[in-house]
Amino acid sequence: MSSPKKDLPLLPPAIKGELAQFDSTKLKQAETKEIQLLPSNEDVEKENIYNSLLQNVEGFQHSTLYHIQPQKRVHLPSAEVFSLNNLDLQRERRHYNLMTGVEKFNKSSLHHVKTTEKCVLPNSEDIEREKDQQKLLEEIKSFDTSNMKHSEMTVKNPLPTKDVMDQYKRSN
Repeated sequence: MSSPKKDLPLLPPAIKGELAQFDSTKLKQAETKEIQLLPSNEDVEKENIYNSLLQNVEGFQHSTLYHIQPQKRVHLPSAEVFSLNNLDLQRERRHYNLMTGVEKFNKSSLHHVKTTEKCVLPNSEDIEREKDQQKLLEEIKSFDTSNMKHSEMTVKNPLPTKDVMDQYKRSN
């Protein structure tokens, strides 16, 4: 068998020095807590109920059912409900009367009408005005600014001088 020192990996001397000087008394005490990862009794019971319901649904025998003819039942509103829903009933009657009137409408009483589409064309003045506007816009778009001369702007101050102000004060 090989010795335990031969099985250990080689460590750099800096780490070996730190391990040799390590003081385990400087470590903080920690309390260990056990955590139970098992489900509670309620959870197990709910899962059992759910599984039994699933098995009942999956194992249901359709042959135990028998066919029944549905019966039409007309439930008329009572006098109290009728008085409460009088507005709704009136609206429903009005809607019903309108719908039956539309369905029973006699189309032969209508007259045939020929529709004419009127297309108002612009007069010659409007056309000329629009052409002038388009021509002006084209000239503005195609204007060559390289032919313009550079100009210096001078700011002229129209404020009066001190002598003019003194003369004005003397006159008043």
